[in-house]
Amino acid sequence: MSAAIEQRQLNDAFRAFNELSTSLERSYRDLESQVSRLNEELASVRRARLEEHRARERIASRLERLLALLPGGVLVLDADDVVRECNAAAREMLGSPLEGEPWSAVCARAMQRASVFGGEVPLASGRHVSLAQRSLGDEPGRIVLVTDVTEAHLVRELLERNGRLAEMGEMAARLAHQLRTPLTTALLYASRLASPSLPPEQREPLAARTVDRLKHLEQQVADMLAYARGGASGLAPLSLDAVLEDVAQTLAGRLKAGGRLTLRTRAPGLTVLGNRDALAGAVANLVINALDAGGAGAEVLVEASRPQPGIARITVADNGPGVPEALRDRIFEPFFTTRSAGTGLGLAVVRSVAVAHGGCARLEPGAAGATFVIEIPLGDGAAAPAGATEAA
Repeated sequence: MSAAIEQRQLNDAFRAFNELSTSLERSYRDLESQVSRLNEELASVRRARLEEHRARERIASRLERLLALLPGGVLVLDADDVVRECNAAAREMLGSPLEGEPWSAVCARAMQRASVFGGEVPLASGRHVSLAQRSLGDEPGRIVLVTDVTEAHLVRELLERNGRLAEMGEMAARLAHQLRTPLTTALLYASRLASPSLPPEQREPLAARTVDRLKHLEQQVADMLAYARGGASGLAPLSLDAVLEDVAQTLAGRLKAGGRLTLRTRAPGLTVLGNRDALAGAVANLVINALDAGGAGAEVLVEASRPQPGIARITVADNGPGVPEALRDRIFEPFFTTRSAGTGLGLAVVRSVAVAHGGCARLEPGAAGATFVIEIPLGDGAAAPAGATEAA
């Protein structure tokens, strides 16, 4: 009985062992299948990642070639505005070294000046470029694109020259008409001066009138030439303080006939890239208009300031009757004048000079009297306490 029980228990043990072995064998085969499947998936992922890596390398290589061949200059600046990367076109236009250099130092070395009004920037090499920039987004820094616009600049200059020549033709016709009256008057006075029967006491007044008409003719011709040139030639660094001194010296004789001129500098040492004679002449034109409008009691303030970084402003304000609203849109037109003795070119010359210096000229609205403003890019400015000089 005990032997039969032992035999049965042994058979049960073998059966359990066989079943467990079979189960383990199935589990092992399942595990092998899973491992094989996982290996295939891993291999597939590896192949995909390898292909993705190769694709990225191809894209990076292509972008690198495109940047190298791009006709525009590309510079990457970090958060401290230091050049970290650049392409060959940037080196060609701005010179080397670039990497590791502060962007401000690159601008000072390679560019003649930068306009705060936008537009083109002349390089020291004589080429003209335009600058565009954009933030790198979440990454600190920015990217700067430098585009060579030299050819477009030359074409625009040619078009402007042709336009100016066309204006000169129209101006010549108008000027011939305007010159006829003072020339005829001067000839009449001169013929009377030549008369032997002219009493001596009348000779001096006639001579003075003749000289006055001839000066009027000279002023018309000078205004026409100034408008034609626009003050664009002979640009050099100059101090606005020196320009105001020239204005005071030019108008010293005119002020003896009446009127008061105050020159004030709110930021001494302002320096611009410009033509000293043209700028002084433009400011003097504004002052003369103010003195003529205000008469003997005219008070004119000429003030140089820096309203914002990169901009120099010259303001000419008077206590006169101001400019009528109906005429404000026309006062800068050539040959437009409300005075019988005016040439009609004074304000046109002012605007022409301002534009030639990369700036603008305008009449401030709503001001008491008349307030004219000339704004041009600042070459090298420094803020300092306000000072004032006065000429009477």
